[in-house]
Formats: sequence, C-alpha cells, structure tokens
Amino acid sequence: MPQRTLIFFIIVIFIIIIIVWVSTVNSSSEIYSKSITGIDKPVGVWGPISTSGHNLEQLKGTNQSRAISDIITQGFDEYHFVMGNFKDPKLVDSMESLLQSAENLDNDLKIIIITLPPSEGGPNGNYDWKGWIEYFNSLKQRYPNSFEGFTIDDFNWISTRNDTIFEYNIDFMEYSNLIEALEHKREDVKFFPTVYFEGKKTNVVVNKFLNHVDGIIAVSGCYYDVSTLEPQLRLFGDLFDDKPLKYVVYPTITHNYTRQRYSPPSDRLVISTLSIASRTADGILVWHKIDNPVIQEYLNNIDNNTAYISKMNRMEEIQIEEEYAAGVTANKMHINSTETEKNCLDWYEKYLRAYNYW
Repeated sequence: MPQRTLIFFIIVIFIIIIIVWVSTVNSSSEIYSKSITGIDKPVGVWGPISTSGHNLEQLKGTNQSRAISDIITQGFDEYHFVMGNFKDPKLVDSMESLLQSAENLDNDLKIIIITLPPSEGGPNGNYDWKGWIEYFNSLKQRYPNSFEGFTIDDFNWISTRNDTIFEYNIDFMEYSNLIEALEHKREDVKFFPTVYFEGKKTNVVVNKFLNHVDGIIAVSGCYYDVSTLEPQLRLFGDLFDDKPLKYVVYPTITHNYTRQRYSPPSDRLVISTLSIASRTADGILVWHKIDNPVIQEYLNNIDNNTAYISKMNRMEEIQIEEEYAAGVTANKMHINSTETEKNCLDWYEKYLRAYNYW
C-alpha cells in the first residue's frame, strides 16, 4: 500500500473514531439532560397517601406541619386531595387548616383540590360550579402561596351509576353550566380537568373547555400496558394545544383491576411508566402509594444519576418488547383476553392510527 494511501486511510479511521466518540458523548448528554429536565417537572401526590397512615388534611398542628415537610423532603411538589362539598363545615375546616399549615411553612408545596363528578359524587354531590368558583377565588386570596387550583375528576369518563341523569360526565359538565362558572375564575386559580385517554367525547373537552383550562391531568384506564403510552401523551399534548400535561402513575392496583383478579403492577411496569412520563409529560402524579420503593428510588435518583436513567430506559425497552411479544402470541394462539384487555387493545389501535395520521 503506497504511503499516501496508508496515511489517508489512517486519517479516515481517526475521523470515524472521533465521530463515534462525539455521538456517544452527545447521546449520554441527551440522557443526562432528560434527568435535568425531569427535576424541573412537578411530582405530585394524588391522595390518599400511605406514607404516614393518614392524609395530610386529617392531621393537625405540628403533626401536619411535619408531614408536609416530609413530603417535600421526599421530592414532592404538589398534593391533590378530594373535597366533596365546599359547604360542609368539617371538610372546610380540615382543608383550610392544611392550606394554612402549608402557608405558614413558606414552602413550595402546592395544594390542588379534587372535586367529584356525578359518577363519583352521586345525586347528593355538590355541583354548584358557580359556588365552587367563588370559594376557590376566596381561597386564592387568603392562601396565595399554598392554594394552586382544582381538578374535576373523571371529566370525560362514563357513569355506571343508576342514580345519575347522564351516562357521560362531559354531558353533565355542559348541562350544568360549568363553562359559565369558569368565566368568573381568577386567572391565578388553575383548572386541571382529569381526562382519560379512553374517555368519551374528548373532542368536547377540547372544543368547548380549552380556553378555560390551565393544564390537563391525563389518565389511562389501561395502565398495565405502556407500549403506546408515549404516542398517547404526545397526541394529547397536540390536542390540548401544548397546555401543561401531567400523567397519573399507578404504583398500586385499582379497584377495577382487583375485581378482575389482576396482580399489582410490577416494579418494571412502574419504572417503565415513570421513564416514559418523565420525558413526555410536563409533570407526574403518584396515585396513593407514595412509599412504594420504586417511587422512592425514582425521587432519589431522577435529578442527577445517569446510571439510574439508563436503567429506566432499559426497563422500558424490555417491558415494551414483552408486551408486544405477548400480544403476538395471544393472537396466534387465539387466547381469550379479558374485556378490559380487549377494550384497551381497541383504544391503543385507535390512538396509534390517530397519532400516525396526525
């Protein structure tokens, strides 16, 4: 080989090595940047919680202050809890005591009140939206640092009750003049409706309520399968005009899956969900069991542990590969799925088509 050719060959090899090295560094930086981005995203608690055996609003005095400080120390930024009636003196007292404690501590814990739709509150629930908005406005005036806003749970979900008028909660939201009430909401009182991927009439939420919405709490009724979670979240982000999107992570089993004799979600499933939501959503809400070891590991490592980020990514890859393989096997062997699994598959295919079209 002539000397010039040899030198040229060595230079080419050297350039290739540099390119590969730079690519690797950039890839590592991208992973690390995900963790840095993640630390700026709020991580909230969707109560009740199991870390102390009591909900924050049930505690009093120094016990309540210590519990608030403990949640903040763990890495949580928000606390969501149910308030069924703003006219109930006991509920008002416990809720405002919590707000006052958080206000006195001068911390960054934001309180978000969960109000109930007819599917959960039933015929005796308080659906005086004008009254709720007036009450929320007054809370913001008195507790400007601790009170963040409210959500209406199951905003586009189905009611299976026999004692409510509407089958779909979203129909009731239109009928009950919620939009008119929202027009009188203070700008700094935030409204985050809880919207299911699998819910009904999501287009109504987008077309009629979007101007009054400050962000979306996204929920999946099919959280045992994460293979299409990322496109679902991205599609919701597009549908809701890039308004802040928080996703609910389930580290424990819900009543619906318990009835169908499912096992609790595996650690790998929870890690995979956290991995996807961390890079795709604008915030995370942990449903109930915040003392789950997987959740605690996430809180302790998400901000600066690149090895942990890599572990999350690998667990996500394995989870999705196995979900796909299980689906292919079930189809080939004509294995009967549960009604929930069939419904979830239908919804996943719908979202994949919509996302690809989008």
